Amino acid sequence: MQEKRAVLVSLWLIIFNVALSLQFQDTPDRILINRRTVVGTIYASFPAFVPAAVAFDGGVGGLGKTKPETGVVLREGSQPVQNKEGIVTAEIVSSKGNLILVEFKTPYPLLSSTTGLEARDLQKPDSAFVQVIDGVSSNEAKKVITRALSENILGSKGKFGAYAIPTDIKFRDTEVPNLFKVTFTAYTPAMRESERTMLVQCKWVDEGQTLVALVTGTTMVRFKSEEKTLTKIAESFVAIDAPRTQLTVKK
Repeated sequence: MQEKRAVLVSLWLIIFNVALSLQFQDTPDRILINRRTVVGTIYASFPAFVPAAVAFDGGVGGLGKTKPETGVVLREGSQPVQNKEGIVTAEIVSSKGNLILVEFKTPYPLLSSTTGLEARDLQKPDSAFVQVIDGVSSNEAKKVITRALSENILGSKGKFGAYAIPTDIKFRDTEVPNLFKVTFTAYTPAMRESERTMLVQCKWVDEGQTLVALVTGTTMVRFKSEEKTLTKIAESFVAIDAPRTQLTVKK
């Protein structure tokens, strides 16, 4: 990235030097001052080429799509909220048109400009988001459930499959019912590998026919130090059917 920045800056300097030479025919000092101004302006206009390893690894959005298909549809007229204790609450609508109430507690701030329902630490690779999967019954075998989770979260339309399908995917049971520990290798836009670990807490609504999952995780390197926090986030997750009303889906 540094090399790309240097090449682009050099090209811009050549262009501006030629323009300045044609525009300013007076004292060398004036040309020097304007050239310094141009150089500063050029560098300031290239924030995208600052080394992005830290920023890129900073959360789910850094690795995945800005608008993945999480299956989350907010109730018309409603917005997710987060109180001072970090409790996030939201009203979402299933594909069957039923209202679902979801709640989880996280130290990460709720993203107001996200598609779906996500809380993320923008300075670190830690995050939590909700994934809704239709047609996966609570009576399904474990392999069916984990395959659905993998396809929707790690597939090409999910959070982590924007640039390439993650590899080395492994689902493990935990002591908590319906809580999976998942390890995998995701890929950056530059096809760099990023090893990650996440916890997936599963709940069922729509009479057990719709799976609602809270996905919370970080890089594999950070997971050990953050495991207690991530586990608390996962265990705090609640998803229940709300009383039937005449609510409509927010498009």
